Amino acid sequence: MKATVLIQYLQQNGWQEIRQQGIHHILQHPTHPNLISVPDLGEQFLSPEMINDITREAGLTGRVFKIRWSPAGMLQLIKNLMGLTR
Repeated sequence: MKATVLIQYLQQNGWQEIRQQGIHHILQHPTHPNLISVPDLGEQFLSPEMINDITREAGLTGRVFKIRWSPAGMLQLIKNLMGLTR
């Protein structure tokens, strides 16, 4: 998953981008005390571990597991992030 997709997911859950420092997008939530930093690696994909750390820090449920990089695998990744599967 690219950083832009993760940022869109966070924004759908109430997070707002307040600034950008270098390659990092800084987001805040009106009711969450911490700021979230999402590195934008351009065309590179974020690692599942990094995505899990960011979503956990944001207080969101759902885990990303290492999957095969195929259309079906990408669809499963998106479903996991959006909480459509258990």
